[in-house]
Amino acid sequence: MVPYMQMEHHGLDLIHEVAEAQDGYFSTAQAENVGISRHTLAKATARGKLLRTSRGVYRLAKFPELSSNSHLWAAVLWPQARTQVSAILSHHTALLLHDLSDVNVEQVHIIIPRAIRIVRAIPNSLVLHHANLLKHDVIHIDGLPVTTIERTLRDIASLGETTLLHDALRDARARNLAIPSEFMHV
Repeated sequence: MVPYMQMEHHGLDLIHEVAEAQDGYFSTAQAENVGISRHTLAKATARGKLLRTSRGVYRLAKFPELSSNSHLWAAVLWPQARTQVSAILSHHTALLLHDLSDVNVEQVHIIIPRAIRIVRAIPNSLVLHHANLLKHDVIHIDGLPVTTIERTLRDIASLGETTLLHDALRDARARNLAIPSEFMHV
């Protein structure tokens, strides 16, 4: 029989590869996919090997901060406490990642599919949107899934935030970025 501490260490080795690709973050669902139980996660957290960042999301305690955006993985993985769905960074957060805004955003905007209903409380740090995105609506920035510039501009327009939209369009035009045709004369 394998001693518990050795089993815990082996389990954390299994999740390390997943977490490494996500700046040290992983979800409970990802841990379970590699055979790590919730009990093992709780024990490793109590021992200081893991940090629980929110319900269903953990970070390897000694993993270095590799990017100023690494905290965004917690938002992307948040829906995975009970589902295999990752969120897509969107709206204001996507504007910042595309460098189309310098708006000071205190909350991270994410999109999940319309069919997914999350009944637990949404953290104050998140703004949750529902939409069915197509593959061409999503790109990756530093490994993070983010709505494309075109989709982001449409999302901002749908919120009715005209000043923010005009600023983003000005910045996109200055950088000769493609913008949706419906915004050509805005």
